[in-house]
Amino acid sequence: MNNDTLLSRRKFINIAGLSLGAATLSSTIIGCDAVEPTLDYGWKTPFTEIKDIRLRLLSYAILSPNPHNKQPWNIQLTGENSFELYVDPSRLLPATDPYYRQIHIGQGTFLETLVIAATGFGYHADIKYLPQGEYGNNELKNKPIASITLDKNPKIKVDPLFDHLLTRQSNKSDYLNRPLSQLQLNELHSFNKLNKLSNLTLVNSPKDKLKLEQVLTDAMRIEVGDLKREHETISMFRFNQEEVNKYRDGFGLAQSGVTGFKKILLENLILSRESVEKDPTSFSQEAVNIVHKSAVSTATFAWLTTTHNTRLDQVKVGREYCRINLKTTAMGLSQHPMSQVLQEYSDVLPLQKDFKEFFNIKKSDTVQMLFRLGEASPVEHSPRRLLQSMIRV
Repeated sequence: MNNDTLLSRRKFINIAGLSLGAATLSSTIIGCDAVEPTLDYGWKTPFTEIKDIRLRLLSYAILSPNPHNKQPWNIQLTGENSFELYVDPSRLLPATDPYYRQIHIGQGTFLETLVIAATGFGYHADIKYLPQGEYGNNELKNKPIASITLDKNPKIKVDPLFDHLLTRQSNKSDYLNRPLSQLQLNELHSFNKLNKLSNLTLVNSPKDKLKLEQVLTDAMRIEVGDLKREHETISMFRFNQEEVNKYRDGFGLAQSGVTGFKKILLENLILSRESVEKDPTSFSQEAVNIVHKSAVSTATFAWLTTTHNTRLDQVKVGREYCRINLKTTAMGLSQHPMSQVLQEYSDVLPLQKDFKEFFNIKKSDTVQMLFRLGEASPVEHSPRRLLQSMIRV
């Protein structure tokens, strides 16, 4: 790679702030084509007019947060008001999530969004976890994560978080570096007490902030230090609008707050998948710099810890993380997961041990999610795939 190419790439990242069988479907599903969201990828127009309540609620559930926006969900329709949720084995992150823990957390966020959406339409979503049995953390089996039955209940109370399903996002832009107030911290602690599984830790002291700046930056440096992990992240980055339209997943400039002419310029004249995949060195180094910049711009960090770490724990903590994301949205706060240090590949384990020791986290406990909180302008939502593509036929 010549110096001009390297310079152009550095210039791009400094400017941008880079963050890292339809034919056999039922006639009901095929009929969704006429109303399937396209330009807004589902965020402004879920299937509110579709009579099939399953599809209506699923169009909300696919808006849930999930790792790298892989959208790792398969749905099997099983009855008039029932269906099953499976992990999509083609949408894993084997290099950065080798034991699929994060993928299972993403199943939980899906279920929680579904349950909340159901209340908005007068339904109770009855969840039966792992109805064909649980499996271990070193394997992934073709078993349903949950079976869901929708029961009409005109007396059901609408979950207050329903109003925030279409505005929730993972905001990767820089924050205003202002700590949450004590009132906000108290509100979040009180809210999390309603959860039955996880413990929420919130930190915003200067000492803790400096430590997390170092830990998060080092974790990203370790992640991109391996070619497979490096390419796994690059594969989910959408380099231009054409890729966004084609794949409807992943993340790109828009999720970092880059818009308008600057976005058009970067995507069409500077940013190139071909050159980055050929030599990702500069791209990855700048990604480390951006993680550091994001951490420096943040004054309050948080994490969710569990005593146990079974597949069921992972799914349930996903539900709790989703609720917190919706709660912070309701409070006017931005939220962004930064969980590289929590991953299970061997390279990061020494740093993870240092992180847990510094913050007096028990060795036996599992930190399931680590995220930053603060104030920032909203960014463009990450895209979502067509619902039809997630339904088993």
